[in-house]
Amino acid sequence: MRFWRMGLVLAMAALLAGCTSGGLGDRVAVKAVYVEKEADYEARILVLEAAPSADTGQASEQARCLAGSGTTVYEALQAAEQSESKRLFYGQNELLFIGPRLMEDGVLDACRYLASDTSGRPNMAVYGLDADPDTFEQLQQEGTEFLNSVEQLEKRGLFKTYLYQFEGDSGIIPGLSVQENTAAFDKLTLYGAGRPTAVWRGAKAQLARLLAGQADEMELTLEPLSVSFQVRSPKLRFEPVFTREGMELDVRFSGTIQRLVSPRGAALPGQDRQLEEAIDREVHSLLNELVDDTLRKGNDVFLLGSRLANLDERTCAAMQADGRLSQAGVVQFDCLLRMV
Repeated sequence: MRFWRMGLVLAMAALLAGCTSGGLGDRVAVKAVYVEKEADYEARILVLEAAPSADTGQASEQARCLAGSGTTVYEALQAAEQSESKRLFYGQNELLFIGPRLMEDGVLDACRYLASDTSGRPNMAVYGLDADPDTFEQLQQEGTEFLNSVEQLEKRGLFKTYLYQFEGDSGIIPGLSVQENTAAFDKLTLYGAGRPTAVWRGAKAQLARLLAGQADEMELTLEPLSVSFQVRSPKLRFEPVFTREGMELDVRFSGTIQRLVSPRGAALPGQDRQLEEAIDREVHSLLNELVDDTLRKGNDVFLLGSRLANLDERTCAAMQADGRLSQAGVVQFDCLLRMV
């Protein structure tokens, strides 16, 4: 997302060079789409209106919303498009925001539709947003402040879900809240059979990033221990092994603890083993809870079953067929986090 300004400039250059049938003044670039379901579907198309500048690589921009409603997502988007006299350029459409009511019912259907529609793009990042349509429009009155705050969250390691991933009836959608016209990360919502089945916040949401392979580093706050710290170079090592019952997946989580904040004051590396062991136990418990919410309920969004299939695909398929894959103990965690 950090390249969107450059992309906007390139899009303008293409228009000026005559690569399209219309002139620059006849088009506006779409940056994001917002969809909500109230009495009808409500759509908001966020556009950035750019003006060329004499400075190389620079472009001024103004954000505004096009509004529309209808009995379907298609009708709502069409109504929003028809409210604009200029032609819309969807080549830079990067963000899909889902309103709170649609997040509760129908979000996966809407995502699958948008994945096949010209107003959507497969690599759009999908976020739930606790803002109704009017609030979303008001966010743009201050320019691009809200968009910039989403960009900063992504740079700091926000969980990413893309539109192309919603082919089935399960998935994870990160939720954002609005605080003083800027975005703040709030939660992850897990979907199974098209419905929300779990909500993860805090350390559990960060560990979900780890299991999804999206964590280069993490900030964890373990409330039962009243400690906060940064995990540098987090690593997961997966080792599928045969057992009497079939197979199990041994997962070793290791990393270095830095910047630890505790009510007891500074903790010294190698001299507070009890705290390190308490951290390992709490993280171990949270990881097990994530498996309970997913694989044990038949919703393998972290693709843990594929790790077992790498060892023996036939045995893994048999375990899935007779329910053994969802039993407790199939995934065993070993945590080793140490202060440096």
